[in-house]
Amino acid sequence: MGGLSNNGVNGNGAVATECDTRELEAFAEHFKQRRIKIGVTQADVGSALGKLKIPGVGSLSQSTICRFESLTLSHNNMVALKPVLQAWLEEAEKSARETRLRTELFGANGGVGMGGLLADKKRKRTSIAAPEKRSLEAYFAIQPRPSGEKIAQIADKLDLKKNVVRVWFCNQRQKQKRMKFSAAGIQGGH
Repeated sequence: MGGLSNNGVNGNGAVATECDTRELEAFAEHFKQRRIKIGVTQADVGSALGKLKIPGVGSLSQSTICRFESLTLSHNNMVALKPVLQAWLEEAEKSARETRLRTELFGANGGVGMGGLLADKKRKRTSIAAPEKRSLEAYFAIQPRPSGEKIAQIADKLDLKKNVVRVWFCNQRQKQKRMKFSAAGIQGGH
């Protein structure tokens, strides 16, 4: 195994970008999961980057953050953006930890001066990881309308909240209905 040379080719002649691509994909998924868990929108990330005072980096659009997470930016832009988003994520997680600590120490309102902001905060969007999503899709293919008891069993098995599973099934049925309606419109010549 040789090291990397200046031209990005390792001692075996393989281009290093293959490894970089897998690393970028893993980071993009990790970044998205952590961002959602913290409860921050893509637009918030873009505007917060301008406040970090990173040389050469201003605010970014929600679209750019979205394209990073979905891996639709060019490889060079992904490589350039990764350390910037890594720096933002570290700051955001540090801030989230401090907020959690404040909440634990001073109660739900976050102490004096918080004005109840934490108590009024909107529920965070639930993000379901790919393996759990595949399992849900398999269950859905067998039974799109599971009983409450079956939903509870699925939730336990996948380590998800019962309500998350219930809402996922509702959303999936609506998605199927929209696709069916859309397909009927196309076949009907509309």
